[in-house]
Amino acid sequence: MRIFPSLRGKGADDGGEAFAMRLVAPALLIEFLFVFLPLTLGVYYSVHTVRYFQVGAFIGLDNYVGVLTSPAVRNSFVVTAIFALGSLILTFTVGLALALHLERDGRMQVFMRAVVLVPYIISMLVGSLLLRWVLSQDSGVPQAVLGPFGSSGFSIFANSTSAMGALTYNAMWRDAAFAMILLLAGLKSIPLELYAAARVDGASAWYRFRRLTLPLLKTPILITIVRLLMHFINSLTFQLILTGGGPANTTETIALRTFRLGFEDYALGRANALSFVMFIFNVILISVLIHLFKPGEKLR
Repeated sequence: MRIFPSLRGKGADDGGEAFAMRLVAPALLIEFLFVFLPLTLGVYYSVHTVRYFQVGAFIGLDNYVGVLTSPAVRNSFVVTAIFALGSLILTFTVGLALALHLERDGRMQVFMRAVVLVPYIISMLVGSLLLRWVLSQDSGVPQAVLGPFGSSGFSIFANSTSAMGALTYNAMWRDAAFAMILLLAGLKSIPLELYAAARVDGASAWYRFRRLTLPLLKTPILITIVRLLMHFINSLTFQLILTGGGPANTTETIALRTFRLGFEDYALGRANALSFVMFIFNVILISVLIHLFKPGEKLR
């Protein structure tokens, strides 16, 4: 049965190309409106003086120089590195442990997968507000635990170390389920016969994990690491809602600094310049990670 008879016979190639273009045109229009156009405007703003949405004089790379030499931006780079690496290590470790523990398709394992997914289903805004309430000084866990000992004045968000710990925990609490899903899919693709053969040869559980599971999980591990790292480096909601960048900007990441430059200081030129600096950094980081996990390299 010919669904598109007009595409057959003479001139079929021309008709097929025209039909394909009509199908692709809406997607291209959306891509232009929401990706290419904002990107072009961002480049334009980053080389101009922009205050309160008023575009001023062309200043070249002055905005880039200004953000790269700013002490606040340098501090936010350090904070971003600490938060992203800490959250990545904790989230990946918990996600891998959950994937290994819940790999079987038993009734309890399937139920626990659904339970673990609940934090990931909750929006970042709601989850961050919930944790902020749980850790609040007045009515949260610190009051309940430390109150009877006369230390109810302690505030998690007033200390830089505990605030970063809360921020990292919030990221892990929500995104460990995502890591579990990706790694669990990779585990399901490993043939069970390989494990059976390894057991017959007397391989221990640790040896099977190190020599069999990890090498065969190289691609899922790469995807998980890249996805989580990009998410943590560019996340805004966690910091904005949970800690607000405090205390004393010790939890102010690059994303939060960009937000404040653009929507609190209304320095949209510098905000766009910082955004493009981070865009270039993300591209370089992804390229490095892909190179480290390229085929032929052994996962150690």
